[in-house]
Amino acid sequence: MHPEKTNQILEQISRFPESSGVYIMKDAEGTILYIGKAVNLKSRVRSYFFDTHEDRIHIPVMLEKMDHIEWIATNNETEALILEANLIRKHKPHYNVDLRDDKHYPYLKITLQEAFPRLLIVRRVEKGGAKYFGPYTDVRSMRNLVAFAKRIFRLRDCSKKLPLSKEIRPCINYSMKRCSGACANKISQEDYRSDINDLTRFLSGKRNDLIRDFQERMERASADLRFEDAGALRDQIQLIRDASRLQQVDLKLADIDCDVFGLAEGDRNNCLAILNFRDGLLMSSRNFLFKRTTWDLAKASHENILLQYYMSSEEPPPAEILIPEGAGFNPEILQCWFDSQFSSRTSISAPQKGTKKMLILMAEKNANLYMAQKIPPSALEDITDLQKVLHLPRLPETIEAFDISNLGESFTVAGMVQFKDGIPNKSAYRRYKIKSVEGQNDFSMMMEVVSRRLNRLKEENKPFPDLLLIDGGKGQLNAAIHVLQQFENPPLIASLAKKEEILFSPCTPEPVRLPATHPARRLVERIRDEVHRYAITYHRKLRGKQFGRSKLEDLQGIGKVKARLLLKRFGSIKRIKEAGAEQIAQVPGFSKESAENLLVQIDNIDKNRKISEKF
Repeated sequence: MHPEKTNQILEQISRFPESSGVYIMKDAEGTILYIGKAVNLKSRVRSYFFDTHEDRIHIPVMLEKMDHIEWIATNNETEALILEANLIRKHKPHYNVDLRDDKHYPYLKITLQEAFPRLLIVRRVEKGGAKYFGPYTDVRSMRNLVAFAKRIFRLRDCSKKLPLSKEIRPCINYSMKRCSGACANKISQEDYRSDINDLTRFLSGKRNDLIRDFQERMERASADLRFEDAGALRDQIQLIRDASRLQQVDLKLADIDCDVFGLAEGDRNNCLAILNFRDGLLMSSRNFLFKRTTWDLAKASHENILLQYYMSSEEPPPAEILIPEGAGFNPEILQCWFDSQFSSRTSISAPQKGTKKMLILMAEKNANLYMAQKIPPSALEDITDLQKVLHLPRLPETIEAFDISNLGESFTVAGMVQFKDGIPNKSAYRRYKIKSVEGQNDFSMMMEVVSRRLNRLKEENKPFPDLLLIDGGKGQLNAAIHVLQQFENPPLIASLAKKEEILFSPCTPEPVRLPATHPARRLVERIRDEVHRYAITYHRKLRGKQFGRSKLEDLQGIGKVKARLLLKRFGSIKRIKEAGAEQIAQVPGFSKESAENLLVQIDNIDKNRKISEKF
């Protein structure tokens, strides 16, 4: 930051109050960069300009962008925490910790908006009146749970819009007692809704209450001599117990409702795991990865992470929340927030021993295993080696590579792949159709796509990748550097010459030649091969669509549907011509006049082809 600007902001900070509150850092355009809370606003914000931030390299970058700081005073630290969490949730600043999964885990969805709801497996939570459970990280266990739920509550599996205007014969699931036959009016809407309420309790973990209710119903049915109903309820109780046994954890957790937080620290990342127990059953778990630069456990408190989790949840918190020591969570402040937000009592503790401590250790084990799975040590070593051999000023945690795929001057496309921490991040892959370059100029096409990618990231206020990897030698690299100069704080760039497998980088004075077994070379070759595969797959897809197009679609009045109907009826253009207008007119969508017009166009094509063959 320019000294004059620094002095201006420090003079502004000198007038800040020495009370608790929230500070909001903004750039010149008013975009919020960061939101934080403080016990002493003046002291906390001033510390940003007198700390080296050696272990939090994103802070100097943020300060360079910062233009001014706003503040909101509160009565106490608890109020500051609540205000901070609400503002972060609303504005989602780029430099705040964002509690998001790195992938879309499946949810269970009950379509309550339907007259006869269904139980579905989905990947996204959407508005519309449905009820969601999850997400579920163990997909196999989730599918077993769904299978049990459909057998216990005899849920419909079809996608029919019920109730039907006309009664139909039920499918085989009804005969197998795996569906209640709502499509055939075998169950009333009221009774079906009662089953759905029981399903909700089942998925919420209230199994013991559900079993007690079923046992009471079974006893009443037996007393009324409804033995078939009693037998069905007995089978349902056994199925509920079987399903619960699959989720039972081998600890003394009978009737316990709690959420357990566990934290694992890595060299460059932290992982937070959350285990959800209901009635002593492990219902679900979630994992979140954070860079250590954004969540330094020794530097600051992070109660807003827990607040983000519970503010975004549709379900109220359980009776007990277990948190690990030394994770930046203040139990007293959190307890004040929970007491003010929820009517039911939720206790927060950091257990030191016993069963609850075992649950913390279990959550920490899950966090360690998840982090090891997502970021294998070998992948981290590869990007570290690449940083060393190219003398990059920062670790290339996010690498994006581009490849052009074409056939002559037609079907020109590009693919972009992203590797995070040395691992493919397929949700960030992108495909492009070339728009501004004519002819066969692969490098100009490459620069078009790179510019489009960076401009899109800039428009969406998303961070640039750490490193761009392109094809070519020193000349292509210098041209690419020239293109990147139009962007503020552009990503680092390197190129890989295909035949010689030589790396070029503006950070190294000479080309880098590495042996075939070198980890850094294997990494860039793996990225290069992946982007080539991705681009050529897209190219083949478009080319296949074009080459699979019938010549009939080029004729006037013939579209894709009519062409398909003609070929289905006659088999080929030759046989269409031989069939004559009367038979063509029998095809749906054709009249005798349009059939005759079609034959005239086919004759003209044949005549033009014969003339061209003479010359």
